[in-house]
Amino acid sequence: MFAILKLLLLSISSQLNADQGFDVRRHLCTVTRYDVAKDIANTSAAAANNIPNGCTPIHVNLVARHGTRSPNKKRMRELDKLASHLGELIREAEEQNLSLEKVPSWLRRWKSPWRGKLKGGELISKGEEELLQVPRASASAVAFGMGFLSEKGGLGPAQHQSFTVTSEIPASDIILRFHDCCGNYKDFKKKQEPAVDKLKEPVLDEITTALVSRYGLKFTRQDTATLWFLCKQEASVLDITDRACGLFSPSEVVLLEWADDLELFILKGYGNSINYRMGVPLLEDVVQSMEQAIKANEGKSSCQMLDSVC
Repeated sequence: MFAILKLLLLSISSQLNADQGFDVRRHLCTVTRYDVAKDIANTSAAAANNIPNGCTPIHVNLVARHGTRSPNKKRMRELDKLASHLGELIREAEEQNLSLEKVPSWLRRWKSPWRGKLKGGELISKGEEELLQVPRASASAVAFGMGFLSEKGGLGPAQHQSFTVTSEIPASDIILRFHDCCGNYKDFKKKQEPAVDKLKEPVLDEITTALVSRYGLKFTRQDTATLWFLCKQEASVLDITDRACGLFSPSEVVLLEWADDLELFILKGYGNSINYRMGVPLLEDVVQSMEQAIKANEGKSSCQMLDSVC
């Protein structure tokens, strides 16, 4: 089964290489930036206004992912462990008088760009720019609001309109943080994670073998997984695609992306009904807010529009 899948993905990556060149930034799973995924510049205008003449929006619901952000604290610790292990591998090779010619120079003394950071998961400037045109935390909501309401008011040169942002305590917010509040989901995820890791092992093992052969260092499966995470962070957060990402061939990137997608499908997507059933309170809240907006505006205009963006 894995062999068939591998042939299919290799065919796809080869076609991408031949047709348009391979851009690793388009294969970062959920870390892919908006501007890259949609092939638009961060500074480009928002989508064209397609509101029919004579109609006025009376209510907007927007459910969107957060903007590009830095690694969380758990991931930063993982990167620090990677740096430590890479140092051990380099020293081991030197003690055995092995050639390091095949090892990229940046890898020999690499340290995590986020070492020493006390906080993680913050929205970065790139994420703020993304959300000014398209909106995880209140910072994302503020950045989106600034872009959405620009030239809609009279505040400052950009003519911003004032707005408020309200947040619920994550541990009790069943509308937006249902994955943190649902005990059944937490149990399901904990039980399924070992099986998902087992499904990803053939991909990681094959690529680990290739990396060992290519660079002459005794990488482990965990090293490969963390180097792939580093690749995604460097490409999306730091705009660096020729270091960690450069360790992998295009076909390996496609396989790693598939492994990410598989994990998301089972643990967070349509792989199990609890993944979407626990989001019912959010859908219910959206529908109720739409109905309330319609009721509040009944009879005020001959042409009204309710716009819900999900």
